Amino acid sequence: MGTLEWGHGTAGELRGSEKIRLVGNLAFVQVREAVDSLRHRFGLLSPAPLELDALLPGKTALVEDALQLASETHDDALLFHSWRTYLFGALIASHERLTYDPSLFFAAAILHDIGLTDRHEPHLCSRCFALSGGERVRDHLHARGHAGPVAQKVGDAIALHLNGWVSARAHGAEAHLVSRGAVCDLFGAGRRRIAPASLADVLRRFPRDGVIKALQFETADHRKGTRPAVMTGLSGGKAPAEPFG
Repeated sequence: MGTLEWGHGTAGELRGSEKIRLVGNLAFVQVREAVDSLRHRFGLLSPAPLELDALLPGKTALVEDALQLASETHDDALLFHSWRTYLFGALIASHERLTYDPSLFFAAAILHDIGLTDRHEPHLCSRCFALSGGERVRDHLHARGHAGPVAQKVGDAIALHLNGWVSARAHGAEAHLVSRGAVCDLFGAGRRRIAPASLADVLRRFPRDGVIKALQFETADHRKGTRPAVMTGLSGGKAPAEPFG
């Protein structure tokens, strides 16, 4: 569920069993967060602070091409969300000692919401934006000369990020971390696996001002039955509370 192949030729509408799976994924994230809260309260979860500059990817062609496309298509609020997605994911990965490809992860994280940008086609009401965004990025990277498997992996990570919880074993650490970083920024899940000093540094560099509007959480007209429509429906269409107050 959620890959580009899964969504090929469709609008990304979920079958009944897939809706149940999505809800289960979201519940799993909530259970993990509750356990983290208890562990933190009893002093069993104390991540070490890290320098953010050490987590930045090298200036590879993949990183440069992805960042250029993001800079051309994203407004500041959405771009900052994408940066926070990368950094939160990288900080969580460091705490959990997950190995990943920084360039591939960055490319997917910085472009994971391109389907929400102005003038993106197709419109939200006609197709799941994660699928159309993943396809757009895959095709863009391929046209820029990146190997097919690399472009496909970045595209799949983007398409998968709305699953709530993405298995690293099934889909790779990069897709797993895009979802973890995005969920952390929107809902705060996983924030206790990030040292307070590192968290504050991320928010200082990339402020959250305007993130709810940029993500169109309360205003988007998503196609009925797609993952974003189901997820916003579960919340009653209301934006989540500020997770880093």
